[in-house]
Amino acid sequence: MCQKHFICTLTFCSEQTRRLFLTPPENLNPPSQRLNEKEWSKASKGSYATCLQTWVGNDDFFFCHWIADDEEQIYKKIEAWELDGIINTLIHPMHRFMSAYRNSDEIQQFPETGDKW
Repeated sequence: MCQKHFICTLTFCSEQTRRLFLTPPENLNPPSQRLNEKEWSKASKGSYATCLQTWVGNDDFFFCHWIADDEEQIYKKIEAWELDGIINTLIHPMHRFMSAYRNSDEIQQFPETGDKW
């Protein structure tokens, strides 16, 4: 099966889980080290789904870019990370993915008929 791109909109289940998620790992009990981007990328690859990018700001929502065969694989990966009780996830399938970071020869995708895939 061909892997597809997904954008996830996520929010925390509570203010307490938000604070826990955003606490630097060296301030947790027990403390641990912060991951660099290469380490995060390696940890984000999985047998279910792979998180390619994440954006977290000061708002209630944050966003992730995933590749997976289907939505269920993303939910399995979130569960494997033990985040299913911390965050709420809304998964949006994306039919077109273009990126300056990828800088590929991939051709733009459009719906075959009409304006919906």
